[in-house]
Amino acid sequence: MLPLAASRDNVVSLRPEHSDKPDCGPSDSELRAILDTATDGIVTLDGKGKICSFSAGAEALFGYRSAEVTGKSFAKLLDGDSRKIIKDYLEALSGSGLAAVFNDGREVEAKVKQGGLISLFLTIGRLETDRHKSGINSDGTAAFCVVVRDITQWKNTEADLRKSKEAAEKSNAQKSMFLANISHELRTPLNAIMGFSEVMRSERFGEIENEKYLSYANDIHTSGAHLLALINDLLDLAKVEAGKLELNFTSVNLLNIVDEAMHLLQEQATDNRVLLRKSIAGDLPNVVADMRSMKQVLLNLLSNSVKFTKPGGQVIISAKLEDDGQLLLTVKDTGRGMNNDELQQALAPFQRVEPVGGSGNGGKTQGTGLGLPLTKALVEANRAKFTITSAPKKGTLVEIEFPTTRVLAE
Repeated sequence: MLPLAASRDNVVSLRPEHSDKPDCGPSDSELRAILDTATDGIVTLDGKGKICSFSAGAEALFGYRSAEVTGKSFAKLLDGDSRKIIKDYLEALSGSGLAAVFNDGREVEAKVKQGGLISLFLTIGRLETDRHKSGINSDGTAAFCVVVRDITQWKNTEADLRKSKEAAEKSNAQKSMFLANISHELRTPLNAIMGFSEVMRSERFGEIENEKYLSYANDIHTSGAHLLALINDLLDLAKVEAGKLELNFTSVNLLNIVDEAMHLLQEQATDNRVLLRKSIAGDLPNVVADMRSMKQVLLNLLSNSVKFTKPGGQVIISAKLEDDGQLLLTVKDTGRGMNNDELQQALAPFQRVEPVGGSGNGGKTQGTGLGLPLTKALVEANRAKFTITSAPKKGTLVEIEFPTTRVLAE
C-alpha cells in the first residue's frame, strides 16, 4: 500500500512519497479543490477533536469560515446531547475495538452561525497516516476525517409523514369508535322491533284477520333482521379496525365448522340449484383459532358463492395439510367471477359488485357490502392469510392459509 502523507493544510495527500512510477495522483491543492466541490462537508480533526481543516461544503453547512473554527473543538458546533455523541464516537474510533470496524455513522443536531439548528448525519473515519500508525496522538495534525451531510429536509419530511400517519390513525380510531357506539345503541330498539313484529306475525295473542297487516308484520321482521345483520357486521368491522375484537383462541376442528356452515346454507343452495361439495380428509389437524369468527367466515364465503353462482353450478370447500406444515382451506365456486376492478371494489367496505342483469340466480342480489371486507379482516385477526382470485365467467377462489404456528400437531 502506498504511504499517505499529511499536507500543510492538514488534508491527506494521496501522492506516493517515493516511487519510480509517474506521479499521476492529484496534488495537495488539487485534492483540496476536489474536496471543496463536494456538497457534503469535509472536516478533519486532531486527536483531541479540534478542527484542523474545514471544506467549502462544511462552511456552507455551518455558516462559519474555515479561519473562524480552525483550532476549535468540533463539538462546540453541535447542540446539547450531540456533543456527548461526538465525544463517545471519537473515543470509540481511537481504540482498536469493533467500533472502528463497524462504523455506521451518527445523527446529530448542529448550531449554525445564522441561528437555529440543523440535523446532520456524520461519519468519522481514522486517517491512517505515517504519523498515526502507532496510535492516535494529539499533536495538532489531522487524525480523523468527518463527512457531514445535511438531513434537515429528510427529518422534516419524516416528521410530517409521522404526523399524517398519527392523524390518520386517530381519525380511523374515532370512526371505528363511533361505529361501535352507534351500532350498540341501535341494537337495543331494533331487538324490540323484531320481537314485537315476531309476536304479531305469529299471531300469539289472536288472529290477525286483515292479511295486509300480517304481511306488514312479516316485512317489518324481515327488514329488522336484515338491519340487525348489517349492524352486527358494522360492529365487528369497527372492533377489528380498532383492535378491540375479543377472540377466544382454542383448538378448532375446521371439518366441524365446514359441516355446520354447509348445513345452514344447504336450503339456500337447493333453492338456487347450486351443488355444495366438500373435500376434506377426516384426519385434518386442528388449528388455533376463534370458533365464532371462523364460523362467520365460512358462512360469509359460502353465502357469497351460492348467491353469485348460476343454477347448475357448484361450490367446493376443501382443506389439506401442505408439505411445509401449513394448513390450506379453500372455497371455490363456478360463479360469474370478477375482473380486477370488481375484485378491488368487492374488498372495499359498503361496495357491492352487481352483475349485469342481477345475480346468477335472477333478480337483484341482497347484501350490505360488508361480507367480504369483514371476512378478510376476521381471517387476518385469526393470524391466517386471506387470498382471493377471480376471473369473469371462471368463478372465484378464496384461500385461507394457517401458518405452521397455528396448526396443532396430531
